[in-house]
Amino acid sequence: MTPDLPADPISSRHTSPVPTPAVTLAHISDPHLPPPPVHWREALNKRALSLLSWKKHRQYVHLAQTCAALVKDIRRSDVDTILVSGDLTNFGTPDEFAEAARWLDALPAPALVIPGNHDCMVRQPASAGLHQWERWSARQYPYVRIQNGVALVGVNSGIPTAPFMACGRVGRRQRERLEVLMERLGKEGLCRVVMIHHPPKRGLVPWRKSLLDHREVAGVFRRAGAEIVLHGHSHDATLTHIAGTDIPLLGVASASLTDERPHRQACWNHLSIHPYEKGWTIDLARHRLDGSVSERASWKRTGRTEA
Repeated sequence: MTPDLPADPISSRHTSPVPTPAVTLAHISDPHLPPPPVHWREALNKRALSLLSWKKHRQYVHLAQTCAALVKDIRRSDVDTILVSGDLTNFGTPDEFAEAARWLDALPAPALVIPGNHDCMVRQPASAGLHQWERWSARQYPYVRIQNGVALVGVNSGIPTAPFMACGRVGRRQRERLEVLMERLGKEGLCRVVMIHHPPKRGLVPWRKSLLDHREVAGVFRRAGAEIVLHGHSHDATLTHIAGTDIPLLGVASASLTDERPHRQACWNHLSIHPYEKGWTIDLARHRLDGSVSERASWKRTGRTEA
């Protein structure tokens, strides 16, 4: 087992005592939970612009009841794990991190989380921000949790940026760790499900919101492989591929967004992963709030080794 994996790589909340033939996942993103009051001292920076945007527009389209309806549908589906690919907060304040931790704890299945650009809006001590989510992530990225042959890998692309910018970056050191980790997980025959906030592909978001090292991150996946990559950030329900590969790249709309455009209406991705011979079958059903399915897809991903 790779030293990047903890001795007990996933807690009892994420495993069942008897292995099951399939792992079911719910993928959601960008819930932008209703924020507690922001103290004026916390807004003497980029947060001031985001706070203005929230008060003028975003609070009227990112609705708590929409997110609650989505979570209710997930509860009915009885998934094994819920993957939350960032932007739980709006301004990244310590109180928002604490509120989001309570929300994660109340989800109907064990959750894993990564940060988004809103969660990393300004520089602050990790103890005030990301460390409050350590129970659902890790102190260092990338991290991995393993469930019945499926490796759930979390990557951090959130960085503080200048006003009017929402770019991300994985960075050289994290990319190097990610490549080593993905290679080792692949050699162990695990199904590698990667979660990142910013899509590692050009054109899915405007440049000012892009992953600045998307070419380098895509290169990691081309060399080391992955079975599927999940992202948020775009607020669009999309299905593409990592450039130069057949690796599915799956986006999801914001979990709280009310929008007339079908591809931007709040939804969640139901993923069912089954072993077969020397590979994995991954089935996707994209759920609307009412439980109806708007899109289905299925992939056979090779690479599993015999136990």
